[in-house]
Amino acid sequence: MSMTEADTVTDIRRNVAVLGDRVLVEPPEDAERRTKAGILIPVTAQSVDRKGIWGLTIGVGPHVRQVNAGDEVLYLPDDAIEIDVQGESYLIVRERDIHAVASPDREDATGLYL
Repeated sequence: MSMTEADTVTDIRRNVAVLGDRVLVEPPEDAERRTKAGILIPVTAQSVDRKGIWGLTIGVGPHVRQVNAGDEVLYLPDDAIEIDVQGESYLIVRERDIHAVASPDREDATGLYL
């Protein structure tokens, strides 16, 4: 394979399909943290405080029942897999690891608002 063929292969854009009970989530911009020394701590790094993060659902797998694309979901960063799609960071979370869903059209909501 020549150099131009290799470059062309890496430039191909692929459609991403979420499978099974997985949910593709866009983490909030402030999900990554920096230490005082400037070290970047990714959103999926082990956290002692177990603080949940709200993220926007980009896509859902065919076996997901209670989450739709466009919903905001609450999950623990430890339960997510960080992926890179065309230079953008996303997370894949199992539906069972999502603790709450915020959507403007939910009928079974608690009456709390974000």
